[in-house]
Amino acid sequence: MSTNRPRSSSTPELPTSTPSFPVATYRDETAGFEFDYPADWTLDPSSQMGVRGAQALLLSPGTTPETLAEGGSRVAITVYLWDPKNDLTAYVAQRRTAWDALGFEFSSESTWALADGRRVKNFIIQFPDQLPAFFLFTTVGEDYLEISGEGDLALVEEIGRTLRPL
Repeated sequence: MSTNRPRSSSTPELPTSTPSFPVATYRDETAGFEFDYPADWTLDPSSQMGVRGAQALLLSPGTTPETLAEGGSRVAITVYLWDPKNDLTAYVAQRRTAWDALGFEFSSESTWALADGRRVKNFIIQFPDQLPAFFLFTTVGEDYLEISGEGDLALVEEIGRTLRPL
């Protein structure tokens, strides 16, 4: 099934820009995407998360998978196998329902499109008694890509906005 969906006039294409950081590139040939992240960050390679997905981590200097360094950031790149397949609207609705049930507050929400027309939804969410977090969702084939992060949310969002289809 094709992931190329026509853009609507209400879904602007993501403008291209040069990142504000020296660049390294994360590439997932299987899922068909890449994006840039700061070159001084560490990649904790992809690991399987049960039967429904796989996740890799990008860690700013001093940050570990378990501990966020002061002033640091952590980004998770997750590909989820989820039903219904290739339906970003349904996937986002399911996530919103779960977040609403847990009392999370939405600080911001936007929609844009990749160069190939795929829609992207991103959110900044405030968790009770925790730091806010950034979430980006789009489709990859029939599955879903989630780029999420905490710490410097402006930097995490900038990383997410470098997302490109292969």
